[in-house]
Amino acid sequence: MRPLDLYEKDPSKKVTIYFEGKPLEAYEGEKLPVALLANGVYWITTSLQGRKRGAFTFGPLPVVVNGVKNVDGRKTLVKDGMRIERQNYGEFQEAVEIDGSKEVLREVVDVAIIGGGIAGIGAALELQEHLTVALIEEKGWLGGLVFVEGTPQEGFEGEPKKVIKELTSKFNENVKVFKGTMNLGVFDEGEYFLVPAVKKDQLIEIMAKRVILATGAVENILLFENNEFPGVFRLDFALEVMNKWGVAPGKKVAVVGRKPERIIPELEKWGIEYIVVPNPKRVEGEEKVERLIDMNGNVYEVDAVIVSDYSLPDINPITQAGGKLKFKHGYYVPVLDEQNRIRDGIYVAGSSTGIKSHYANYLEGKLVATYILREFGYEATPAIYKEKLGEFEPEAMPIQRIEFKDMNLEDVQICGCDVNLRKVDDVVKKGITDLQIVKRLTHLAMGFCQGRFCLFNGALLVSQRTGIDMGKIDLPVARPPLKNVRVKALSKGE
Repeated sequence: MRPLDLYEKDPSKKVTIYFEGKPLEAYEGEKLPVALLANGVYWITTSLQGRKRGAFTFGPLPVVVNGVKNVDGRKTLVKDGMRIERQNYGEFQEAVEIDGSKEVLREVVDVAIIGGGIAGIGAALELQEHLTVALIEEKGWLGGLVFVEGTPQEGFEGEPKKVIKELTSKFNENVKVFKGTMNLGVFDEGEYFLVPAVKKDQLIEIMAKRVILATGAVENILLFENNEFPGVFRLDFALEVMNKWGVAPGKKVAVVGRKPERIIPELEKWGIEYIVVPNPKRVEGEEKVERLIDMNGNVYEVDAVIVSDYSLPDINPITQAGGKLKFKHGYYVPVLDEQNRIRDGIYVAGSSTGIKSHYANYLEGKLVATYILREFGYEATPAIYKEKLGEFEPEAMPIQRIEFKDMNLEDVQICGCDVNLRKVDDVVKKGITDLQIVKRLTHLAMGFCQGRFCLFNGALLVSQRTGIDMGKIDLPVARPPLKNVRVKALSKGE
């Protein structure tokens, strides 16, 4: 077994890869960063400022593969004999690659569901008897966070993977599933909505009469020194490497953040040693995490850090599609009408409307589907799901204080695009509080994800430095397309 494997892998799939010339054991079908992690390799790329980075906090992951630069290691599966070298983050220009020589795949459906998590699955199951559905999921699996959690979840019986498998096995021929498919936005097209997407290098144009945004949530990025260092894991990545790939984040893990209970059962299930550190200040090491220092000066010898904090609704698809936001429960949520619509024809369900339990998100997916069924003239009873959903309150997130005085702000990454807390703080202290202007001056939220992970902390900084209420801060709207894509490629589709 490799140093961080949690169990024996299929020996028939064993291959050899080379990282910086060193041979390493890997297995067919593994993602590149997972294979490196299993071998104890955490440092994979370097930022513009020369800071070492791994694969499991910010993205993308630029590497050189077989002499070819600008490969995103996050999306790369290992192959026998593959040679990988580090690449500087600043040399990488991430864009969705579309093969213009391929004919555009076109689909016409009644409903397009963007997001194949538990809410999207619930909506598809409710709609499929009467309407055609396109279910679009960026990851290579359905079920979202449920799929990579290893412990039973309230409202569902059994191991999470089996729950998802059982639910999705009920899909009929009216549901077309697009896994590993990246949505580029939602656009008005007469009586339909155009939902362009890309699978590998194939452009797909989906025309739908109704759209459900079930894009879920993103993990809050905790602000501490060297928070992007190799060996620091976002919670969703930690769950994925353990429960999908069978690899441990480390042998002795520090859990930081205000919700340690989200990850502790998973660590205990695998027998991984851990310690909870509620007040992290800084991580240190040579090529990976070797120690964590808290605000009281206590030093913890660990080889990985998992950030287990609150989740935030993924608001980018909502603002791109024309939705408005309000500040509620400690985060930004969409303004919805009585049928969960941001505007006619576009509905929102799941964690995008507010952070709830998985079962509540499942119910909300079904609720939204019943509203759509009634619009199409079919009998449906939203009241059943609405009453059940009323038993679940959205989770409130306490406002976190940024420790400006106690940290070296240059070592705190607020944005994965090499934007540190000092850079943004200096602009705000000059009296610039409009996040759109802050964005232009600092490049905050100007990367591939358009601020999915950093805009909230940008608003938090403005609020705490100026006293402006979070509810009065306007977040920049996500611009189409949601991911960088070459205009020439889209014009071919036109």
